[in-house]
Amino acid sequence: MSASRRHESGFTLVEVLLALLIGALVMLGSYSVTSQVIGLSDDVRSNLAAEDALDILRIALDNDLGSIIWVESTIRRAAESMAFSGGRQETALSGLDEEVILSLASAAVLAPDAPFPSHAFNRVTYLLRKPPGKDGEKTDTRQLVRRELPAATLAWRDPARPSAHETVLLETVSACAIQFFDQSAALTTWDSQARVQARQSPLPTQVRLQGEAVLGGKTRRFEVRSALPFRNLAVGEGR
Repeated sequence: MSASRRHESGFTLVEVLLALLIGALVMLGSYSVTSQVIGLSDDVRSNLAAEDALDILRIALDNDLGSIIWVESTIRRAAESMAFSGGRQETALSGLDEEVILSLASAAVLAPDAPFPSHAFNRVTYLLRKPPGKDGEKTDTRQLVRRELPAATLAWRDPARPSAHETVLLETVSACAIQFFDQSAALTTWDSQARVQARQSPLPTQVRLQGEAVLGGKTRRFEVRSALPFRNLAVGEGR
């Protein structure tokens, strides 16, 4: 009678190493996929943040130009209060802490305590301003700011209590340019009072802002266009 031999089952060293290798590859693949998903999610969030910032700028500009106040007047103070002007200065980056690139009269209001609907008459300016703490320093970056000042307080407001309301539309802007389009050409400056004297259309058909800005954590090119109401375009033309 022969004794039965018991066979023990188990894994060889090669099989164990192979299993570990397969597990490592699976984990590496999962990590790679996870990293890609996280990267795509970050890109999506960055793009959405950039779109939101440009939407705010676009809405503000559309509201201001869509609610523009302008009528031709021979009274100097009235004409000045409704003047439409804008453009960049050639030496804008040489040392100016603040530069107005667009100025107009509008019924649009962004002040949080303003009544709705608005029956206001405001002087609205878009300006490029050095960031806080950079006054007097040489830097090419600016904030794009919308400043709103009720016209009723222009002449006699208390300097110690300014009533202007400011909204920072873009925090970090560089290479900013503004263009004004009439019915035949694109211009880099605009002065409604000078154009009235020259018997030209006092208001452009469209305003375009473009440049570079930090949007969603990345430096991006931007371009915002806004058209003026058709009813305002032909005033004074050809007279």
